[in-house]
Amino acid sequence: MSQQQTPSATGSDQTTGTVQVVLVDNDILALKMLREIMSAWPRVAITWTEYNGSDAFDHYRQCESGIRDLPDLFITDISMRGLSGVDMSRAIRYTNGTMPILGITSYEPTQFYHDAADAGMQAVIGKNELSALKSIIMEVADTGALAVRPPFEAPGRAHLRIRQEGLPYILSLSQQEKQVLTMCSHGYSNADIAQVLDVSPSTINTYITRASRKMGVASKREAVALWTKTIGL
Repeated sequence: MSQQQTPSATGSDQTTGTVQVVLVDNDILALKMLREIMSAWPRVAITWTEYNGSDAFDHYRQCESGIRDLPDLFITDISMRGLSGVDMSRAIRYTNGTMPILGITSYEPTQFYHDAADAGMQAVIGKNELSALKSIIMEVADTGALAVRPPFEAPGRAHLRIRQEGLPYILSLSQQEKQVLTMCSHGYSNADIAQVLDVSPSTINTYITRASRKMGVASKREAVALWTKTIGL
């Protein structure tokens, strides 16, 4: 968390934390509105935004590798195209045990509590709950952390649990496997995919078999259904 100097009532300098926030929302208008509102709040710096879950996760991986600075707070929409907020949270939490992750939604937040907590988030609130959002950000600014209530866990505890559960499939799938699953989700047959990618149908079958094993499912149908849900189609 960066530090900035602000004048106190007595004229002396007082050091306060500035929270580096990432904001991800597949509703472009909501993303723009939230960014404008949050940027006007004191002690808040929006480091980057994304509206596609897959692009946001790639962006985060750059932070993790040191190309960019890690944020203090990661805020993500729950339901997104490209990669859902829940699956992205699980993948992030597998490697990160310190950064709070906050889910936001246009729907009733409580319906996402179980899945969000299981994926390592620390809270879920509605996008219209601006006072709650500001309070959460100020809490991170003041303490460097976010107090949690059941069913949610602290980042470190969630990190250890998810590590014990094994590598999330979103991290283990190869780019080719993701590409094939995405094309299957759009209705392409194995033969169609083989022709587009200029490989043999047996190679496509191999990609699907490997992906199914990594995803913990027994069939192509189950793998495609799970992937379709993951990327928000």
